[in-house]
Amino acid sequence: MKLLQIVLSMLGLGILVSCKKSGYETKNGAVYYKDYQMQMADYDSFQELTDVFAKDKVQGYYRGIALAGSNGASFQALDEHYAKDNASVFYCDNYIDFQLFNTTRKDKISRIPAADARSFAVITNEYANDRFRCYYQGNGFEVKDVVSFEPLEYRFGKDKVTGYFDLKPIAGSNGTSFTVLSRNFSKDNQHVYYSWSNLDGPPTTGIRVIKQADPASFTVVGLYYSTDKAHAFYQDKQVQAADPTSFKQWDENTTHYASDNTHIYFQDKLLTAADKASFSLLTDNYARDKTTVYFEGSPINDCVLATFTVLELGYAKDGKRVYHEGKVLAGADPISFALVSNEADRDAADKTHSYSDGRRVKVENQVN
Repeated sequence: MKLLQIVLSMLGLGILVSCKKSGYETKNGAVYYKDYQMQMADYDSFQELTDVFAKDKVQGYYRGIALAGSNGASFQALDEHYAKDNASVFYCDNYIDFQLFNTTRKDKISRIPAADARSFAVITNEYANDRFRCYYQGNGFEVKDVVSFEPLEYRFGKDKVTGYFDLKPIAGSNGTSFTVLSRNFSKDNQHVYYSWSNLDGPPTTGIRVIKQADPASFTVVGLYYSTDKAHAFYQDKQVQAADPTSFKQWDENTTHYASDNTHIYFQDKLLTAADKASFSLLTDNYARDKTTVYFEGSPINDCVLATFTVLELGYAKDGKRVYHEGKVLAGADPISFALVSNEADRDAADKTHSYSDGRRVKVENQVN
């Protein structure tokens, strides 16, 4: 083994780990973090604990920043985010701050109020606990049983009493049998649950029982679709008349359409008139079969199928009309109608009018 190491060293292929450079460095009687000299650090007693945490005889540090009020003698790093001393617990993070025309990284350093330092311990993936409560990213939340709590995927968790979603107990759930099935579905031995997270606008989350679902036979078949031995479901709604044995999501990337051996479905709605054999998806939520064009599952009446063309931004047209998100754009001229690019006040126009998001708008100095 020694001979192999010598040969590798001669070839310049030494152990790769030894080449790793830490964030902290001591040189010339001073302490540095990524070339920033830490003026407050005591050189003689300085100790690197992890790539981000360190201490000296006075205090602890995160990414070169002194943790005010920390005790250096008892300071210890628990992982890359949590640290503690004999009296306090700290949560630290280096995050990306997204701003218009500017993206920067910032440090977040917080002392966790009411955390019991003596019993505080990290669980996993930014979860932690003490003898009183659990924590996620430094924020405390109450659980029924601290000792048995375990984080699960997709913001779920459980203890021996109940299941949790988004750090809140799931009413009526059984913790011992609680299981996460996918991002949106979970179950225990009594109930099946549909959960959601809305990231458009103010973030909201929620979870509901799928009342008709049988936990023993429940199977996830898509992002929003599922089945049991007797039913098919879209989110927490039953898809009426669907055959659960042949029911499936349209494809991996098309999450709001489904089919069984005889029918087409949009979300939880049966497309009663749709011809399954000729049904196909277009773009921008349009679809068609041999006789009809659809937008989000609703037929577009009197559409000229032979000349129907999907544009972009929800617009489409045939030889007689222009459409926006499946609705007729009254007065629009299909022959001259076209999309307009690189303009802030309109996205489409015909020979007479301008349009923005499907509404007619007045544009100064319009040239068609």
